[in-house]
Amino acid sequence: MKRFFTLVISLIVLTGCVQDSPNVKQIANMKFFIENQAQEGINVIEKGLHYAVLNSGDINSKSPEFSDTITAHFHGTLTDGTVFWSSVESNEPLTIQLSGLIEGCQKVISLMKINDKWRVYIDPSMAYGDEGRPGIPSNSILVFDIELLDIQ
Repeated sequence: MKRFFTLVISLIVLTGCVQDSPNVKQIANMKFFIENQAQEGINVIEKGLHYAVLNSGDINSKSPEFSDTITAHFHGTLTDGTVFWSSVESNEPLTIQLSGLIEGCQKVISLMKINDKWRVYIDPSMAYGDEGRPGIPSNSILVFDIELLDIQ
């Protein structure tokens, strides 16, 4: 009888620890960022917000402020390479007020100069978090290639 109860309790615990649970995903995300920051060429803005410079633009240009409108190309993927949105593929750059973007993009783009192209890694806490979006599962790290084209 004791064995039966042990088996039942074990099954309940295992059922509660499914692969998609937020805690498992958060641990995997922490591991991703720890390993990512050790890679050559990765710059850390803050915990959960990294970038690599793909192309340096005009170092004499100003960086955008939150109230500025920017025009940029975005190629957004999940860490497994799944594309969830790409202005590059549609050849239509996005023009938007910087403050209208997710927090991670706001912080990164506010450091960029015109014609900079960076690969950006954003923790879900600065993106879509638990809710996710169509094509973006909850608690997903977002990877963007961002090219800042203009600041208005």
